[in-house]
Formats: sequence, C-alpha cells, structure tokens
Amino acid sequence: MKRIEIHKKAKTKKTAVSTTLIIVSVVFLLVGIVLLLIEPIKRANRRRISNEALNEIEKKIVSTDPSEEPVATYVVPRRGNEVEGEGYDFIAETEETEEEEEEEEEYYDDYVVLNSIGILYIDSINLRYSVWDEASQVSLRYGLGHYEDSVMPGQDGNATILGHNYRDGSMFHKLGNLSIGDEVIFIDLNGNEYYYYVVSSDIVSADDILDYALGNVTDSQRLTLITCTYEYGMTGWRRVVICEPD
Repeated sequence: MKRIEIHKKAKTKKTAVSTTLIIVSVVFLLVGIVLLLIEPIKRANRRRISNEALNEIEKKIVSTDPSEEPVATYVVPRRGNEVEGEGYDFIAETEETEEEEEEEEEYYDDYVVLNSIGILYIDSINLRYSVWDEASQVSLRYGLGHYEDSVMPGQDGNATILGHNYRDGSMFHKLGNLSIGDEVIFIDLNGNEYYYYVVSSDIVSADDILDYALGNVTDSQRLTLITCTYEYGMTGWRRVVICEPD
C-alpha cells in the first residue's frame, strides 16, 4: 500500500509539472503571436488613416472656392501607430521640441491635427499621398512631410518633401525605382498643378543631407524628395531624388 501511495504522489507531481509546462508554453505562444501581429496591425492602421486623409483632401481640393483661403486638416492619433526607428530623424530639428509637445497635449491630448499643403503624384511608381506642412514623427506616419526650411512647391528655390521607406512598398519605398525623366506632380490646395521631372537620384550620407534639403541650395525651382535607404547599411544613408520643371 505504501508503494502504491508513493507511486500515486509521483504520478500526481509529474502530471502537475506537465500541466504547468503546457500552460507556460501556451502563454509564450500567445505572447509570440501577439508580438508578431503588432506591426502588421500598426501598418494596416497607418495605411487606412493615410488613405482616408488623402480622400478627404482630394475632395477639399475639388470643392475649394477660389475666393477662399484653402485649409485641409485631418485629425490623427498621437500614439499607437509608431514606426520602428522613427526617432532617427531624416534631418536635424524636424521633430517637435518638448515644449511644443507639451503645449499641443494641453489642447489635443491623444490626437494631432495635421495640415495638408497638397498632394504628391508619381504615376511611374504608383505613388499618391498627402503632403503635410510638417515633417514630424506623427505626420510622417500618415503621409509625406514638407521640410519647413525649404520653399513651397511652385516657388523659386528648393522645395523638400520627406517620406518613410516602408518595407511593405508604401510611402517612398519605391523612390529608388524612379528613372531620369519620370514625371512628378504636386497639386496644391487651390488645385494648381506643378510638374517636375527627375534629373538625378543618389544615395548620400545623412551627415550631408542639409546640402540637398535647404530652400536656398538653388535659386531656380526644384523639388527634392528624400527617404531613408538601406543599400549601404541599416542606418545613416538617404535616397535623394532631385526634380526640376521641364
């Protein structure tokens, strides 16, 4: 009888250990699945919001009264759809200062109001996105961003537009596929269309990016498109596409 009792206790202990291991394995499996789904969910949310914003801005351009000052805004979440590595700036001082962030939070809390200056079209790489009036972390999640130290598209000087290089093929991921002579169109909120054509496409060090991005790098009209690139390593390099009117 004593042997039977010892055997039962050992069997019960073994069963408890097995059950614990199964539970731990299931928990780890579920955690792994959740972690794998986080980025696809964020990506889907960013794509949905950027598409909805684009549709609203296109409607605004079509319906704008020429006698009125056009305004196209869209409210987006401040947090929740972050891009991996977005803290690594395209250009120094493109991000909001802590004071600006605190001031905005007093008014918008969990949301940010983005202001569009127009839409960028590049038919050859199937690109169509809103261009926001800032190149902040939040704005670049949902479209392209105008670099504030450059001129506006259509003005004399250099207009710079920044965008993420999403590995799913969106935003500026296909910028490197552009060929010399490809057409690039910017449409402002008044419906004015500005046509540019690719004249160069290069990979440059992030340390030299201001030589291409500032508005005063040329006196003639120019549109410069900039994104991160990975040809020469994971970080520290930028794809720079320069476009000029015909």
